[in-house]
Amino acid sequence: MGLFRSFGARAAEPKTGEPPARAHPATTPLPVLTSLRFFAAFYVLVFHYDRFFFPDAPRHTVILLGHTGVTFFFVLSGFILAYTYHAVDFGDRLVRRRYLWARVSRVYPAFLLSLAISLPWFVAWVLKTEPPLKWLIASGAVLAPLGLHAWVPGAACSLNCASWSISVEAFFYLLFPLLLPLVLRRPADYALAALGLWAVFGAFCTLLWSRYAPGVSLIEPEPAGTMAVLLAQGIKYNPLLRLPEFIAGLVLFAGWRRMRRPASEAQAATARGRAGPFLAAAALAALVLVVIEPYVPSPLMHNGLTVVAWAPLILAGADLRGGVLASAPLVFLGRISFALYLLHMPAYAVVNTLDRTLHGAISGVSPWLAAGAATALSLAAASLVHLAVEEPARRVLLRRGLQAMLPALPSGSTQAALHPPESAGER
Repeated sequence: MGLFRSFGARAAEPKTGEPPARAHPATTPLPVLTSLRFFAAFYVLVFHYDRFFFPDAPRHTVILLGHTGVTFFFVLSGFILAYTYHAVDFGDRLVRRRYLWARVSRVYPAFLLSLAISLPWFVAWVLKTEPPLKWLIASGAVLAPLGLHAWVPGAACSLNCASWSISVEAFFYLLFPLLLPLVLRRPADYALAALGLWAVFGAFCTLLWSRYAPGVSLIEPEPAGTMAVLLAQGIKYNPLLRLPEFIAGLVLFAGWRRMRRPASEAQAATARGRAGPFLAAAALAALVLVVIEPYVPSPLMHNGLTVVAWAPLILAGADLRGGVLASAPLVFLGRISFALYLLHMPAYAVVNTLDRTLHGAISGVSPWLAAGAATALSLAAASLVHLAVEEPARRVLLRRGLQAMLPALPSGSTQAALHPPESAGER
């Protein structure tokens, strides 16, 4: 429990005499949102492992919708970034630099490590693929570390497929300083804009998919050939097509801010009381989505329709401050969720390679044994990477980067500019 307490509340304080590093104003932790990150990442893991380890089993809608855990992360990313930076003046160039460096420090250590781990399988995949797809896949070696691979079908899923969403997030991070002040000033207008963009993008992608890949699964397009695979990647992974989900998170924060928990205990109790209806709304929306999933065009479901369930869940989590979801073990699992998301596919590759080397000795016993081994490896690797790589590297990079910017700071603002940011709920 000591470990959970240490990493479940806030990042460790800097050593005595070490200048603190802060890229944004201090914020109150939102521990339930941190915990929910784990469940979303695990939902994605279940979705992938169901296809990998049980390829011939019937597909169940609840599991089939596991890919929408990424939608949760896109919406949550907008919400938490707005929560963290809503009081920051992005008109200041130095503020923008500090913000971007904080994003790099937070994402890149685990991201680059996951790409490095995936290299052997990436090389094998390139070598066995025929042109022209070979060259698109190979381009991921250059595009993925730069966060550009989601823009190129073929490259988007080539080097650790799960990393496509980090490429999308990089696009969001660049737009965030421009979008935040606009959304905070006119949230209703941008809510309608996000809805309109989603409808236009969804209609376009639905028409495109129906025209060139009729009757083919958007989730599993491989049997239909190379062109279907490339088109599916263009629809599912293109950062511009996922932008409405991020804007929805910004709008969600703007709405929550207007009804956010005040300081008094009586008003705090009222805020906690809102969580129940939000949870009920999320459950009802999820049930409706499961029922209508077979009848909804795949691009609409894949690229944002599930916001109707994730949004009330995020609002409930933002209002809750205690309970099981705020417990130290679950908060710790939430903190390793980013590494879990990035490493669960390399973990599958390791177990699958070992199983083939042993001539099916693992899966031959039971596919559940193979799936369990990959899940255990994912959780162990995520914990190790979070504690030994992700957090230490983030603190070092952030401290050194912000210290390098100190000469540009106004006199007397040094201490106000520095402190290790640990935004609750953010990955």
